[in-house]
Amino acid sequence: MPHRPQLIELGWRQGALLAPDVDKRLTISAHYGIPDDARLLVVSQTCDLIQGDMDREPYFEVLCLFPLDREPGGDCAGGKNSREIEFSYTMNGHDANHWLSFPYKRHLVDRRMLLEHVPQNHIDDKHVLAMILSWLARRYTRVAFPEAFVDQINHPKRRSPISKKFARLNPFIANVYIRLEPFREIAGDESYDIELIFVMDSEKFEDHEHLNECTDIKNQLEYQLNQCDKIEVTDINIESSSAITFDDIKGFRE
Repeated sequence: MPHRPQLIELGWRQGALLAPDVDKRLTISAHYGIPDDARLLVVSQTCDLIQGDMDREPYFEVLCLFPLDREPGGDCAGGKNSREIEFSYTMNGHDANHWLSFPYKRHLVDRRMLLEHVPQNHIDDKHVLAMILSWLARRYTRVAFPEAFVDQINHPKRRSPISKKFARLNPFIANVYIRLEPFREIAGDESYDIELIFVMDSEKFEDHEHLNECTDIKNQLEYQLNQCDKIEVTDINIESSSAITFDDIKGFRE
């Protein structure tokens, strides 16, 4: 593994950040435009990044981060939207504190480039990096619900009210778990029974004002879901992230 020690010594690891003008090889294979004030986040796993054999791992993957001129908000904050992410992170030598990205704005780069450069910066906050990587992974692992169920909540009369309630929940809720019965396409007079668990960060759960507001939105959402022709809500609970257990969410899908 002739290159592995050199790559380790240079400091290459997952989470490294590069400016697009460091090397033309960073952008030459991109299928989208990359502005000068963007940053390219290395999302390849560290073991692949420092693999000594360039033929076995000829490329590494980067995700383009674009400066955001406002604080993250709405359903794009914190990786809750599968098609766009907004987050805050202060990078050394950069004025921007807020960033956005899209899952399709990433590409492969010639890994030999790494031998000629050092990372300009890293996302050292493990929670921020884990959030971004989980957001990317969920593009492939998130649950695909039955179309008959999706059609019900996407009905023209129901979609907007339901979406608005979920958008209002976003600042409070860390995770949503659902139990759907039956988990298949339905026909005729069949309907879906759903049970929901909203998980709040423990700090927010213990704040009575936040909990009361979340409870009010939850009740409004339950009403809107029950207005769907073939959906019946059997239960909706709000739980604290510090109290919920694996047994609590057994049989649920995130």
